[in-house]
Amino acid sequence: MIRVSRVRCPDYGGAAAAVSRAVELLGAAGLAGRGEPLLVKPNLLSAHPPGAAVTTHPAVVDAVLAVAADLGARAVVADSPGLGSARRVARASGIAAVCRRHGVPVVDLGRSEPVTVSGPTYRSLVLARDAVEARWLWNLPKWKTHTMMGLTLGVKNLYGCVPGKRKIAVHFRAGRSARAFARQLLDIEAVLRPRLTVLDGVVAMDGPGPGRGRPLAVGLVLASTDAPALDWVAAGLSGIEPETVPTVAESRLSGRLDPDAVEAVGDPAEPVRFEPAPGSPCDWRLPGPLKRWVGEAVSPEPRFDPDACTGCGVCVDACPAGALELARPPRLDSAACIRCYCCQELCPTGAARVPGRRWPGRTTTGEDR
Repeated sequence: MIRVSRVRCPDYGGAAAAVSRAVELLGAAGLAGRGEPLLVKPNLLSAHPPGAAVTTHPAVVDAVLAVAADLGARAVVADSPGLGSARRVARASGIAAVCRRHGVPVVDLGRSEPVTVSGPTYRSLVLARDAVEARWLWNLPKWKTHTMMGLTLGVKNLYGCVPGKRKIAVHFRAGRSARAFARQLLDIEAVLRPRLTVLDGVVAMDGPGPGRGRPLAVGLVLASTDAPALDWVAAGLSGIEPETVPTVAESRLSGRLDPDAVEAVGDPAEPVRFEPAPGSPCDWRLPGPLKRWVGEAVSPEPRFDPDACTGCGVCVDACPAGALELARPPRLDSAACIRCYCCQELCPTGAARVPGRRWPGRTTTGEDR
């Protein structure tokens, strides 16, 4: 059986005890090597303060680094943010201060040498050498909704090990298929195989995640030695049908995940209703089989608020398909858009938005209802 620990943590003041107990419930054997390097990979999406619930909370990082120190590991904190440098995001999120207290460096995986590796499905994946060569890797996702993936949890968090703008190629290869993108994410997980995943769900995010949603008090820390198993448990606790989350669905189809082999231990927990991200696979009021058949066919295109847009060009630079032309607001080539929603994820002012999934001419949910 694969264990997923659930520990109640009403606020971040109790993060140290919650993380410690969550790891103890799994057993510390085989998590790190004494005196050996350990790469700790939080969610450093972009520069936001801890209260915005965009990045892994510094109290959780602090608690994890304390566990690593107890095991005698030599930790580094590393990520390749979607916007900005790892050090800049770490400063804004409060993680840099925690790292200084522990004497732990912050490493930008975007500057790591890219290496090409083979996964179970895709023969060529470009990842940061620092992540690929890390014998010990701990994964610290933030519990959030996600416009393309429904939820961003353990598997999705490893996307930050793709260095810098090479993330564009991963999205472009998937095209409009959320399932194809999920298969690439699962390949990344299969290559990196984190020894430990700790999910920050003390304050999560729902609504238009992963960068513009609303903080949601969930009061849980989850941990597992298996990221897909953790994602299965977390999806169920999100009040969302797990099969609508592409990474969870693909992990089952591929045989990577067997829900019957997953054992939840620790504190009892009831599902908390997450409001899905508008336009996400979870934002679709149809029975599961119909969602899988028609969901991608009606994925909405992003929209841009001319009053909020500053013409900074971040969305244009980030667009994998080259579907945006610099203007204020940017001009969208609808036919070229692959509905990856990188524009909405990275827009620094929130000008890029995604409406709810809809039948032609009829909006069913979302901000433009």
